[in-house]
Amino acid sequence: MGVLKWLDEHFEEYILLVLLILMTCIMGVQVTMRYLFNASLTWSEELTRYMFVWSSFISVSYCIKKGIAIRIDQFTNMLPASAQKVLDVIARIVMLVFFAYVFKFAIEVVSATYANGQTSAALGLPMYLVQVSAVLGFGLAVVRILQSFWNDFKSAKSA
Repeated sequence: MGVLKWLDEHFEEYILLVLLILMTCIMGVQVTMRYLFNASLTWSEELTRYMFVWSSFISVSYCIKKGIAIRIDQFTNMLPASAQKVLDVIARIVMLVFFAYVFKFAIEVVSATYANGQTSAALGLPMYLVQVSAVLGFGLAVVRILQSFWNDFKSAKSA
C-alpha cells in the first residue's frame, strides 16, 4: 500500500522532474556540440520536443491534483463561499466530461498511428510512443478529477 500512496502523491512530479533534467542535459550537449565542436546532433531537438510533449500532457494531471488552473478569479471571489463551491463542482464536472471525451479520441489516434507504423524523421521512433502521452495525460486527468470528488465526499462525510 505504501507504493500506491507514493505513486499517488509523487507520480507526476518525478516524471516531470526527470523529463526536465533530460531535456536540459540533451539541449546542453546539443549547444556544446554545435558551438564548440561545430558538429550538430541530428536527433537531439526531436527528442527534446517529444519530451516536452510528454511533460505537457503529464502536467495537466499534476495541475488538477494541485488545484492549479489558469482562470479569472475576480468573478468567483465576489460570490459567497457556498456559491464558489458550487461553481468549483460545476467546473470540475465540465473538466471531467471534456477530458473523458478527448481521452476516447486520443486512444483512437494512437491506435491508428500504431496500425500505420508511422515513425519520426530523425530518431525513427514509433510515433504512437509520442502520442500515447495524450492518452496517459488525459487518463490521469480523469483520475485526478475523480479523486478530487472522492476527497470532497470524504471531507463532507467526516465533518
